[in-house]
Amino acid sequence: MPDDFGIDASDFSRLAVDLRNAGHVSAEYLRPALEVTAVAIRDTARENAAGLAHAPRFPGSITYDFVGDAHGGGALGAFIGGRGTYDLEVEIGPDKERPQGALGNLIEYGSVKNPPQGIMHGALQAHQDELERGVTKAVDDTHRAAGLL
Repeated sequence: MPDDFGIDASDFSRLAVDLRNAGHVSAEYLRPALEVTAVAIRDTARENAAGLAHAPRFPGSITYDFVGDAHGGGALGAFIGGRGTYDLEVEIGPDKERPQGALGNLIEYGSVKNPPQGIMHGALQAHQDELERGVTKAVDDTHRAAGLL
């Protein structure tokens, strides 16, 4: 290797800082995108479940809840310098603690004597494009806020 060979790593260092900051900012933009879609999926599922003669209270059991949020550790945290991962996860579906919520699996997937209704699956499919648009916007907003655009 020639004696005058050198590498300027300052761009890589700046990129590492930008990526480290983008992780924290992304949760700020992703959570609203997920929440809007979760509400829409829940509402569509409730509409799809309305009118079940054998389970009139089942639609009211369909809820959503965030079960994940920003916290420390994990693969993304290691990648961006150990400052945390951003596991934003939403559970949408019947709450077994609510009236007729325990019927969720039977209604959704059916049984030997009951055909599957696919209520949750249909609601998710109805809002798939909306979720993709929301996540794409959140990623763009994150890049802008972190100075990557």
